[in-house]
Amino acid sequence: MMNLLTLDDITAMIKLSRHHVRDVVVKQPGFPAPVPGSGVRKPRWSESAVRKFFAGKPAQISHNA
Repeated sequence: MMNLLTLDDITAMIKLSRHHVRDVVVKQPGFPAPVPGSGVRKPRWSESAVRKFFAGKPAQISHNA
């Protein structure tokens, strides 16, 4: 079974504000798309895909990204 992350989970993972994660981070080129069927209002992302995305980044995405 695939582990799914919410915006709040991603926020806790990278220690940035929920607003920043929602408006900037998940819109970064290469950030994984929400899993099909997760909904527009409460999207969910594959944990492995999100971790892979951040592993490929040279540094944590900041508020200046």
